[in-house]
Amino acid sequence: MQVKKYRAADSQQAMRLVRAAHGPDAVILDFHTIDGGVEVVVSLDDSSDSMMAPSQNMPTETAAQQMARQITQQFAPAQAPAPRRERTALDALFDRQKKATASAELPMAERQNLGVSAPQHHQSETTAPQASQSPQLAWSQKDELLTLKQELSSMKSMLMDQLKGHNWQQASYKAPEQRELNTYLASLDLDPSLGRRLCAEIPGDESDALQREILKMLLIKQLPTMTPASAGAVCLVGPQGAGKTTTIAKIAAQHVLTHGRDGIAILTTDVARVGAQEQLRAYGRILQIPVHTAVDLEEAVKTYRILRKKKLVLIDTAGMSFRDSRGINELQQLTGAMQDVQVFVTVPADAEAYVQSEIIDAYAPLAPLGAIVTRIDEAMRLGGVISNLIQHRLPVAWCANGPKVPQNLSAADGAKLVNMAVRMARAFELKRGPEIEHQPALAEAAQQNANIAPMAVRGGLSLRV
Repeated sequence: MQVKKYRAADSQQAMRLVRAAHGPDAVILDFHTIDGGVEVVVSLDDSSDSMMAPSQNMPTETAAQQMARQITQQFAPAQAPAPRRERTALDALFDRQKKATASAELPMAERQNLGVSAPQHHQSETTAPQASQSPQLAWSQKDELLTLKQELSSMKSMLMDQLKGHNWQQASYKAPEQRELNTYLASLDLDPSLGRRLCAEIPGDESDALQREILKMLLIKQLPTMTPASAGAVCLVGPQGAGKTTTIAKIAAQHVLTHGRDGIAILTTDVARVGAQEQLRAYGRILQIPVHTAVDLEEAVKTYRILRKKKLVLIDTAGMSFRDSRGINELQQLTGAMQDVQVFVTVPADAEAYVQSEIIDAYAPLAPLGAIVTRIDEAMRLGGVISNLIQHRLPVAWCANGPKVPQNLSAADGAKLVNMAVRMARAFELKRGPEIEHQPALAEAAQQNANIAPMAVRGGLSLRV
């Protein structure tokens, strides 16, 4: 891990030095003001994902469509890598370990350049080896901890699937006439408690096809949606990798196509990654709209007050773990200091349902006006996100169904979202049809045998690895 310190007269000059030395993937560990300027401590992050370029096949029949095609072509080289997973609390722990052990890992010459003192050698022969070995122990355990985290996440996901399947099986015992409907609800991946509430409103003596149609109508009726904000200040929050920055680019591009380049500006408070700032600046150059960066709360509020005269101000925030209570408190202070800001939480559709629920709960103190469902193209089923939106009573404003700018963002439509969930459920049934079809029958057979518990039937619980 490389750590280096830069000093400059202002933040812009410091960012230029960092970009020139480390490129857009540099990670800023610390940023503070000193006498005569600012000081930046940078760690070079080697991780990068493949770049996804949007399609350029857009119609050119009208001037507006031609402008859209040109913007799409310009956006192709500006597409940023999309993180494949969320930042978790364990990732934050690793970052803290990196910071704590960085000085011990640096050579003496670089340690002196950074102004870091060499570790003090203790006189005691027993304590000195412990002090020198603990950083090495932390680093040697990193791979094991990552593997353990992945295994625990997989185990939790499997147990949640088992619990859902068992709940649907229990519902089939109590109402055998709704067995087919319960199987269908399970294939949709709806939350069992929501499914039971919906089943209570569906006549049991109707045909399977009619029951499914009634279920669709109930979901469409209960799924909260809202008209996307087209004016004012729009602030996007959410975990890292949820697609906030790309979504802001899509909203900005659509606004430019509809209303022109005047009256719109972008403000980013994400100073942790230089690449995120460069991505937004690239979008700004393509769209020919201003992009401003704020390094702290005071500068963000000051810049926002200047930009409030714009018709639309899009605010990008740093991605963080939804378990990072300190970071979310800072976001709450930021949004609270900005008057009339509209907060939208980005919810990735490809995350597990319980993770989506935790995301919504974590950002609830910010009083989000609505949600943006992202990464729909990466999801296998949409029942989980639909259940969370209904149960949390959080209206969805936009849906993002791919990385293309600006095409893959649309205003939320409850009917379209539910119909998409139904199509995904059909594909899921075709892929795992025999297993789903026999789940209730296997569990019922086990229930009839007093010596065999339903939980012991592996096929009935559909264990997935």
